[in-house]
Amino acid sequence: METIDYGTGDLGRVRFVLSPLGHLIHGVHDGPCSRQSPWRQRWWPRARRQVSLGNGRLVPLINRAHPDAPAFLPLAIAGDTAAPTFEQELDQLRATPPHLLGYRLATTPVRTDEADRLIRGLRNQEDASLRAVVDGLLALYRATLMADWPTLAERLQRDISMRQRQIQRHGTLAMMTSLHSDITWRPRTDADGPGPGLILAPCLFGQQRTHGGPGADGTQVVIYPTAELDESYAAPDDHLAALLGAGRAAVLRTLRVPASTSGLARRLGISAPMASTHATLLRNAGLVSTTRDGKSVRHELTAVGRQLVELNPEGIEL
Repeated sequence: METIDYGTGDLGRVRFVLSPLGHLIHGVHDGPCSRQSPWRQRWWPRARRQVSLGNGRLVPLINRAHPDAPAFLPLAIAGDTAAPTFEQELDQLRATPPHLLGYRLATTPVRTDEADRLIRGLRNQEDASLRAVVDGLLALYRATLMADWPTLAERLQRDISMRQRQIQRHGTLAMMTSLHSDITWRPRTDADGPGPGLILAPCLFGQQRTHGGPGADGTQVVIYPTAELDESYAAPDDHLAALLGAGRAAVLRTLRVPASTSGLARRLGISAPMASTHATLLRNAGLVSTTRDGKSVRHELTAVGRQLVELNPEGIEL
């Protein structure tokens, strides 16, 4: 059971966040909360096959919090954007004092030599250790979650829309008390002013319980299981990702609806330069066409690209 204090001013500053970085951490974490999620049950066995010595160095670090969720999860989610890209969340993590990240990680019991070295470096304020964590998360995201994030984000947005309708009909506090039976909300009687607010982050990869804690700026973060997780879906082997790579497969599927480079980056949660690089490679392969309109460009599938997407459906389907 988790008890969360709130002030009356916080009720007017409740906001939802879609977190690709939070899902990466929760999805890789092999604790009972994640194992109870049918979405994670389908996603992780396939994603795990993409983990290698090069991109999987942080898996032991993430799992040193076993059996609970990683202690630094709220640090990855706190921010000012409702639907941050993965790189925006990495920027948030880069701005976190290394010792704070190291302290959160050091409170967990599981130990490995490499994880301990990183934690010592973080607690000693070593920027190189923080860069190692950030670079490791980026490599792991590209290998495992990037291709599936647009589908997951769409499902998460449906949960948020339902919660927002609850707020309109019954008020913010009624919505909060319906999030999960694991949470006890306790009002602070001495809280004046607007309050720091609350960040609510729906999670598909954790079903058993909620998780919370202060973000880097002190704002309370609550990670809660999404509603109606009994939806049926399939996760067949992704032949398109095997052919093109997970990143370019995600770009090709996303371009079923044409997009600019910046629009493509927003949909996939990647940087604009990375989206441009993927689009260029796909264009060189004859799968995407690009037209320029002033300072912006428009990417869309060629007939061959569209046929390839139609023959190879999404890795995770709603």
